[in-house]
Amino acid sequence: MSTTTQDAPVEHEEHYDEDTNYLNHETGIWSWLTTKDHKRIGILYCISLAVVFLVAGVLALFMRAELSGPGETIMANETYNQVFTMHGILMVFLFLVPSIPAILGNFVLPMQIGAKDVAFPRLNLASWYVYMAGAVLTITALLTGGVDTGWTFYTPYSSTTGGGVLWMTAAIFVAGF
Repeated sequence: MSTTTQDAPVEHEEHYDEDTNYLNHETGIWSWLTTKDHKRIGILYCISLAVVFLVAGVLALFMRAELSGPGETIMANETYNQVFTMHGILMVFLFLVPSIPAILGNFVLPMQIGAKDVAFPRLNLASWYVYMAGAVLTITALLTGGVDTGWTFYTPYSSTTGGGVLWMTAAIFVAGF
């Protein structure tokens, strides 16, 4: 005995025109901040990482300007230590560590394997929000007096400084979550 099965019709959530893609499907800031499209989330990461890279680059220019001559050139010694620490923290914890998995995992890899979407799109967007919360905490640590321990947080230095170290530790914990 043989039976014939018929596939149920597949309902598509959205119908795209020929000229519609992930960049212009929905417009507005709210559509970008609430998107579940992995390509848009990858672009949000790219923009965030570019801003962090720009700020860290400006801090590197300040360090180079300070080292252009002998003695204190444009900032005090304590300020130089804070700028040096902030540059290292931004580059390591907010640029280098998240850049590879964020860009490759959200944008490049799913398109290379032909996936229409990633497995958990809401969790994917939540990870970008957690990353941004870590970046905001990092800025809070900078504004509450700065951190002058170096990006390694070596214990003798980090145990004798102000409350900025606690903010920065929380920022690194949240950003790395």
